[in-house]
Order: sequence, then C-alpha cells, then structure tokens
Amino acid sequence: MGRADRVNILVVDDRPSKLIAMEALLADLGENVVCVGSGADALRQLLEREFALILLDVNMPDMDGFEAAALIRQRPRLQHIPIIFMTAGSDEHHALQGYSLGAVDYILTPVVPEVLRTKVKVFVDLFKMTEQLKRQAEERVALAEEQARRAAAEAANLRAVFLGDAGKSMTRSLDLETTANTILGLMVPDFGDFAMLRLSAADGDTVHVRHGEASRGTAEAETSLSASMERAVRSLGSQLLIDRGGDESVVRGVACPLHARGTTLGVLAVAVGEPRKPYDPVRIMMVEELGARAAMAIDNCLLYREIEQRDLRKEQFVAMLAHELRNPLGAITSALGVLERVGGDPADRARGVIRRQLENLTHLVDDLLDVSRITTGKISLNRSIVNLAESVERCLKTLEAGERMAGHVISVQSEEAWVEADSVRIDQILINLVGNALKYTPAGGSIDIRVRPEDDDSVVEIVDTGVGMSPEALAHAFDLFFQADRAPERTQGGLGIGLSLARQLVELHGGSVQAASDGKGCGSRFTVRFPRSAPPVPDSDGVKVSGHEIGRSRILLVEDNDDAREMLQMLLTLAGHEVYGACDGPTGIEMALSLIPDIVVIDLGLPGVDGYEVARQLRASRSKDVGLIALSGYGQAEDRRKTLEAGFDTHIVKPADPSHLSTVIATLQRGRPSPSRQTLP
Repeated sequence: MGRADRVNILVVDDRPSKLIAMEALLADLGENVVCVGSGADALRQLLEREFALILLDVNMPDMDGFEAAALIRQRPRLQHIPIIFMTAGSDEHHALQGYSLGAVDYILTPVVPEVLRTKVKVFVDLFKMTEQLKRQAEERVALAEEQARRAAAEAANLRAVFLGDAGKSMTRSLDLETTANTILGLMVPDFGDFAMLRLSAADGDTVHVRHGEASRGTAEAETSLSASMERAVRSLGSQLLIDRGGDESVVRGVACPLHARGTTLGVLAVAVGEPRKPYDPVRIMMVEELGARAAMAIDNCLLYREIEQRDLRKEQFVAMLAHELRNPLGAITSALGVLERVGGDPADRARGVIRRQLENLTHLVDDLLDVSRITTGKISLNRSIVNLAESVERCLKTLEAGERMAGHVISVQSEEAWVEADSVRIDQILINLVGNALKYTPAGGSIDIRVRPEDDDSVVEIVDTGVGMSPEALAHAFDLFFQADRAPERTQGGLGIGLSLARQLVELHGGSVQAASDGKGCGSRFTVRFPRSAPPVPDSDGVKVSGHEIGRSRILLVEDNDDAREMLQMLLTLAGHEVYGACDGPTGIEMALSLIPDIVVIDLGLPGVDGYEVARQLRASRSKDVGLIALSGYGQAEDRRKTLEAGFDTHIVKPADPSHLSTVIATLQRGRPSPSRQTLP
C-alpha cells in the first residue's frame, strides 16, 4: 500500500510507553498511526488532517478523555469520527458517559492485541469504503457536470451551425419574395406551427404567412400574434405571446422587430399550438437570432432592389436621352441629304459644318449608349476574322470624310494582322483612339499608325506628336468622363467617354490597351493588343454581288416630328420616289389602305397608336405585302426583336443615314412585289 493510500489513526494517551506499545500493536495494519499525549494535541491534529478512528485514553491529566471527546463533538466536521475509549477501570457510569459522547466502543486495558486490531480494522475499512463512495460520488457529479457542459457546448455549437446555415440560406438570393419564403421555411415547422413576416414600405405593408400542420390553438395564437407584432413594432423590442391558461403561464409565440441601419423594416413572428411544447428561453433566443439575420437578409434585398431600380432609371434616362437626341439628328441628317442633292450653291461651307457636327453628335450619342450597355453587361460581339490593316484603312477614310484629318500628317505602316473580333467594334475602337490623337495634336503635327503581328498578338500602335500627358493624366487616361484639360476655356470637345469605351471594347475582345507619354508636350503613344488569329481560308466559290440601282417606289412616311418628316420626305422625293406623309398612326393606317404604297417608313414613338400597332394593323389588312421599315431612336436587340414581332421587315436607328436608307429600300424592292404597280393599269 502506498503512503498516499494509508488512512490516519489517532492514538491519545498521556503515557509515552503506552503510545509506543499502541503504535507497535497497530503497525501490522499498515496504516498511518499518529500518537499524541494530550487532548489539546489531539484537537490540533484533528483540525489539520482527516482521521479514520480515534483511540482515546479516559484518564489523562489536565483534560481527560471525556472532556476531549466533548470538544471534538463540538466541531461539525469531527462529529462523525469514530471514538474508542480505553481505560483500566470498569465503571458502568463512565461507559455510559462515553457512549453518550458518540463513542463506538469502550475497551478495557490491557487490551488483547487481536481484538484491538480487529476492531480498529473494521473502522479503518469502513472509513476507506466511505471515502471510496465519496470519491465515486464526486466523480459521478464531476462526470455529470462535464456531460452537462459538453451537452451545452454541443447544443451551442449546433445552434451556431444552424444559425450560420440559416444566415447563408437567407442571403443566397437577393430577390425579396424568395428571401421571405426562405425565412418562413426556416421558422415552420422547426420553430412553430404558424409564422408571419410583415414588411413595411412607403406604399404599404406586405404580409407573408406560412402555416404548418394543424395544431390545436393555432387560430387563436394567430389572432393574438398580430397584436404582439404591433407591440413589437411600437416598443422596438421582442414581445412574447403568453398563454395564461392552466396551472402556469407558458410562452406560445414570439414577435421580433426587424432592425437594419437604424430603420425598422418590419416584424417577424412565430407561434406554436398544442400539443407542441411552448417556447423555452433557448428557443426564444434562437427566434430572436433568426430575426436579426432575417433583418440583414431583407435589408440586402431592399438595397439590391433600390440599386436595380436606380440602374433601370439610369438606363431609361440614357435611352430616352439618346432617343430625344436622335429625333433632331434625323431631321438634320435628312436636311443635309437634301442640301447635298441640290448642290452648287454658296451653302457648301455650311453643309460641311453641319455634316461634321452631325457626325460628332452622333458619335457622342453612340458612345454614351455603348458605355451604358457595357457597364450593364448588355453588349454582344458578332465575331468574324478581321484584318486590322483593313480596319485602319476604313477608320482613316471615315475620319477623312468627316474632315477631321485636315492639317495633320498621317503615316501608316501596316502588315496583315488578323484577329477574331467584331469588325464594327474594332472600327469603333480605332476611330476613338485615332480621333483622340487628332484632337490633342495641333495642326501641323504628325500621327504614325503601325499595324503588325507580334508573337501571339496582333498589335496596333498610334503615336502622335501632340500635347502629351502628365503622369497623373496617364494614371486616369481610361477613366470614364476623365479629361486632362479641365480649364473652362478648353477648346477640345467631348465627354471623356471615348478612351474608356475603347478600353472596355478591347477588353471584351480579350485584348489590352496601354497609354504612354514622356510628359506634357512630348506626344502620346497608345498600344492595342488583341489575341492573334489565323487568316481566313479563301473562298474559291465566292461571288461578289454588284450594286443594285434603286427604282421608283411609292413611299409613305408616318412621323409625328414635322421637321424630320418634311426633310426625309424631301430627301426621298429628290431620290426619285413618290412620297407621302402622315403625322400620326390612324392617319398613316388610313393613307396606307387608300394609297397602297410599296414601302411604309414608320416612327415607333408615335402618340396614341404607336408604330408597333400601325405595323400590326397593316399586316392584318390587304396591305400585308407592303415593305415596313421601323424608324426609332432605340436600337438595342430587344427593340429590334419587338419590331420584327410586330411585322416590320427591318429596323433603322435614327438618324437614318441616307445611303443606308437607300440600300434598305433597294433590298425591299428586290424582296417584295410592288403593290402599287399591281394596281396600276
């Protein structure tokens, strides 16, 4: 037996020889025998350590055994320690006195060793058994406490995991209706038999309800829950629906206000009916936590809806702006076409000014629309194999036709460099970059354009001797609406869109564009890189189609803008057509049915009966073979789809280029029979 497993036995006697004898007699038990010579020493030992048994001599000087036993029994901790009195005299009165003090035995000396050891061993074993039971009880209590702590920790972890997953579920969608259904699905049936989500908005409250399986008392709880929701909104705190029936009050429902960013978005409530258990504090806390997460998810949906509405309003504004700008552009374009056909008058210079400014304005409108489409992801590329050298030639011809290259020295060094790209967008990129170089290069300056294949890239480099850029301007050169020259008296026009649009279009093609300059007055260099592509395979069977001479047609114009209608009518008349005009939809339908025109050009934005309805009625009438051309300031894919569904043959975006309009008319002449000629004798 180790020393730590030994129990203490206290022997109290005033005779040293007796103490030595007792220690020797009890040594065979293998326990720790503590010997003291007085009652006072015994008390000190008892206060310092635990003892299994006290062997107490009755006859001691100063304090006899009975007095010592009485003092021992006064201590609550010492009241249950067994005491065996030892005495040489057999006195029944003393024995009774000893037993009254809680003695377990009364032994006469001299003792019989075997008897004493047997009695002592009984109490030692009893003490050991008691200590063992105590330890086992403490271990069971500790185990129970540990299990309780572990269960609480596991429950808390499960709650945390559930709340985390619930938060993810709530924020998975930014659609308010979907999020509301997700929130109610988390509440019913796990947290209640009935749940209600009421959201507040400027145009009134929206209520979402979810019922579980039928339970007793659900209808009553639903009615009472509405009152709790009102109190929750007023108090800005959770409200409990308490059922006071029966022997005790229980919580049957919880209503939580939904707060986010200092605003009450609504209230979430859930209730249970019988026989389901009522809410305990833990489940109430869980409902409140879910309410807090629901508030954040709903706030995200509302913010996203607000952003969408702002984007929609912005797109509508830009589209409307472009439409309104294109209406006067259409009139100006037609007027310019008339002036050019008349020719030979002193207004040539004025016509040149009109043409240049018209091209600039049209270019700005197109750039503004394209930026909006790119930022909203609504632009698509029609890819084909494109030679950048040919694109540069087209770009320069376009700029030359607009008289934007006068006074500059342009040099071009081109090699065939093929890319898979949208040819129209490539031309747009080059016109923006070369136009930027022309804008910031004074008259007499030079612009070098180099086209070459380089490793896996096809490269276009534009180097000018213009005003150059400071490091700050270089850092922001491609930012939307940024312009280096901010002075009020600046002479260069533009909105700061061209370079930003060029970069975005280049990146849509998987390429990159970089700007470089050695500083102000040192010119600039723009380098565009596209992924290189193999040249196209020649088509030996291809046949070039020659141009087609436009014949005379009977044309009806349905346009509410008087200037635009008059100029376009004059332009088409000068082209040799028989042209009539209508200022609104009903008049246009009536004239089309009486005149039986070959082609009807219809503005979509007509008041009252719009252009779509005019086209549908004409297609449904005996004029169904007439060629229909839609004329509109809107030109996105959705707009074109709607015109085709309404029965139009083609869609032209304002301002209508005269040559393009002539080509469309010629195409319709070839593709359709002439209704007017069929009725002529």
